[in-house]
Amino acid sequence: MRFFSFLALLLSTTVAAEAPVSAELVSDPLRESVQTEVSVSGNVIVGVMTLAAAGAIAEDQIVVQSVADPKEKQKQVCLRVASRDGIYTSRNAYKLPEGESRPVHLPYVSEHKKQVRPYLTDDRIALAATAGNCDSGSSEFFLVSRQELTEPSEVVIYLNSFGATDVFYMLDDEERNLGDKERKLDYKKRKACEYVTEGRRTSYDYICPLKSVTAGKSVAVTIIRERFGREQPLIDITIVGAMKVDAPQ
Repeated sequence: MRFFSFLALLLSTTVAAEAPVSAELVSDPLRESVQTEVSVSGNVIVGVMTLAAAGAIAEDQIVVQSVADPKEKQKQVCLRVASRDGIYTSRNAYKLPEGESRPVHLPYVSEHKKQVRPYLTDDRIALAATAGNCDSGSSEFFLVSRQELTEPSEVVIYLNSFGATDVFYMLDDEERNLGDKERKLDYKKRKACEYVTEGRRTSYDYICPLKSVTAGKSVAVTIIRERFGREQPLIDITIVGAMKVDAPQ
């Protein structure tokens, strides 16, 4: 079941046509876990991905767009995967190849394919790739996608509301330079995220479809959570190396 209507965000044909290079998995084999007894924990942001990225797990076709930085000789990225019910999780670091900005393949050969496969449809699994090692706590997210994309795929954010009753997102490049106390967000620009109503929702319970994105190297997003009308602390993230995407007309 889809929890929001399809709003196609087309990956640029230039990026899609370029063959990715492979990153180096820091710890081989994958660090992954299957546990039936789990509790609510973790980060607010659980996934930043195209919907096609879910199927990429089983086919070892996960890619991110690396952005060259002359100040850094070699970057790392931490890929986290979590099923919505929290039973399947993984957390793995990769060394990105040096050089120009280009798609990078993140090798993902799971030892739990049988357990993972049922999660690959109906918004039941989320992937997030953050800059740096897995303990960096970075707010920079690489957009996770699929290597061989044959059709348009929505860009979505999966999040754990931690008790919020309403969740919104806002693309806010203009406001990001202001300090938290000085920020005056234009709430007319905010868009509602959708609450997941079915199944076990341990890892995440809201899905935010990015309804209009024109991204080059980065996109700034603010997550706004409210509990019975009272605003919770804002969550600011940046989607870096987002690949060129075009919102439909």
